[in-house]
Amino acid sequence: MEKEKLSMIGHIQDTPRVLKKAYATRNEYMTRFVDAFVEHDFKKVYFLGSGTSNHVSMVIKNLFVELLHVEGVACAPTLFTYHENPNPSGIFKKEEICVIGFSQHGDSISTCEAVKKAAEDGYFTIAVTEQLNSVLEELADVYCHLVCEEEEIGPETRGYTETIFQFYIQAIEIARRKKLIDQARYQQLDEAAKALADNLEIVVNESIDWYNRNKEEFYQMTKSSIAGYGVNYPTALESRLKFFETYSRPCTGYEMEEQMHGPMRAYNQDNYIFMIASEGQKELERLKELVPYYKDVFTEHVFVVTCEEDVASSERDLKFSVKTTDLLSPILYVIPFQVLSALICEDTGIDTKVSPVKKRYVSSHYPSLRHGNVEETK
Repeated sequence: MEKEKLSMIGHIQDTPRVLKKAYATRNEYMTRFVDAFVEHDFKKVYFLGSGTSNHVSMVIKNLFVELLHVEGVACAPTLFTYHENPNPSGIFKKEEICVIGFSQHGDSISTCEAVKKAAEDGYFTIAVTEQLNSVLEELADVYCHLVCEEEEIGPETRGYTETIFQFYIQAIEIARRKKLIDQARYQQLDEAAKALADNLEIVVNESIDWYNRNKEEFYQMTKSSIAGYGVNYPTALESRLKFFETYSRPCTGYEMEEQMHGPMRAYNQDNYIFMIASEGQKELERLKELVPYYKDVFTEHVFVVTCEEDVASSERDLKFSVKTTDLLSPILYVIPFQVLSALICEDTGIDTKVSPVKKRYVSSHYPSLRHGNVEETK
């Protein structure tokens, strides 16, 4: 009897287990990746991925810049392949530039092309996939296996969250081995990761409660925007993608201040505005100004998601009972939007297990080096 697929909400509810596993089994997956960074003096690192992997890349770039003091660039793979000069000023040696490609299934055409070009141009390359023996793995110098486990439906949730967590674990280990942080700081960073993994089930459950509290209002939503700032700007983009690719209503993702520049003419009482209120003293104070402004000028449908004090003020808002560090907060803040996307689809009869796209060979199924052409990998 064929095993029944996990639902989208099932994958989200399974994420705490996978994060705990990633924390406990780090020595099984991180050795080659960590060794590559310890043995090479990388000064500039590219983080490449498409779709959800693009937003993963943006988050991980921020982690590596903060913890490893490298120059980091996250960009779409096709931009790297056709338009990016990795060393325009000539200040880096080729061996000081590393290109990391993220693709959960390992056959994204855009990411494979970018890593292939990077390797041909003489840069050190790393492939990151959940799927073992993928084409992307064949193309790179070093391989890093994601332990998120295969997601059985198209809209990726558990994989996004686990990838960020896994690379945080790897980054703090690299920082420790390269003596960029002392043992006390390493212990502090490590304990924060364990606490988040242990508490993530609470975050999921509180997100579900928030959805159920507001679902009658959510059912009326025809257009929305999600804004974040700092390390959670990519969270806003991923949340927008998750909602748009499931519920299919128009949704935009913005950096908080940029939302004030341009789209205001299109906003009216039908807009639903979601604000991610994360750490950042000046930006948090600015958010406190913007929330009442949006309510007064445009719409009553304003929802704040936070674990900060003195921000959430109504039943529409979600105030987590647990908190994490700024570096780990993208894991926490994406959960409510994953839950919203999953449950509103369930409640309105949209089956997220079934993809509306039957043929994906234009975007994925890169031809394997071991096999022949694209037709053989469909």
